[in-house]
Amino acid sequence: MSFRLPTTEEKADYVLAQFNRIAKGYDLANDVISMGMHHLWKKKAINALKIKPEGQYLDVCCGTGDLTIRIAGCLSVAGGVTGLDFAANMLELAKTRLEKERNKPTSQQICTTVSFMQGDAQSLPFPENHFDGAVNSFGLRNLTNIDKGLAEMERVVKPGGKVVNLDLGQPSNWLFTPFYYFYFRRIVPIIGQFLQKDKNAYTYLPRSLDTYASPEAISNLFKKANLTNIEYIPLAFGSVALHVGTKF
Repeated sequence: MSFRLPTTEEKADYVLAQFNRIAKGYDLANDVISMGMHHLWKKKAINALKIKPEGQYLDVCCGTGDLTIRIAGCLSVAGGVTGLDFAANMLELAKTRLEKERNKPTSQQICTTVSFMQGDAQSLPFPENHFDGAVNSFGLRNLTNIDKGLAEMERVVKPGGKVVNLDLGQPSNWLFTPFYYFYFRRIVPIIGQFLQKDKNAYTYLPRSLDTYASPEAISNLFKKANLTNIEYIPLAFGSVALHVGTKF
């Protein structure tokens, strides 16, 4: 049977079931598929947040919590970070990851408040002007309503705070682009089948780009969400897009 992207009506349930299904091997698959580069991209996303050690931050679509815990490592005892995701299996792994961090030698332990909670990125369970910054890493294109997801991030961030989105881009380098699309569309599903026994989930990954907005369109959606000083930073020859906006 040929692969078919979910319809708008099917998408939320489809994506939830998929991420619960692949949670256990998700981190290893990310390392292999990105050749470890996602760690560098996430570091750039954290730098874009302009973190204050005593600040409060939100990681939307946090998955297994790797970015959440990276943010925690930048904070003091007075600071805090919340990771939110809709997939319960992902959150269980995030909590296990946090426990391991808490059990490290004292000099390496996370010293700030870290919490994980299940929730909808399109209806965040927080009041307005609550966080000093919010980030979404490779989760925005999985939302049914991207506009609403960005508007919610803007709503819960304090004036002057950063809203950061890290996701797939559209490479434009004429030498790199054919290689990228061959790897992404042909090789990635094979890796998914080998590592996760789930070719479908890793066919969805490249195919989800078919209906995801271009980097320029994402910049316009940032404007629509009333964000200012918008920056688009292409990474990995444009195959990854980092967007940064400031709440007025």
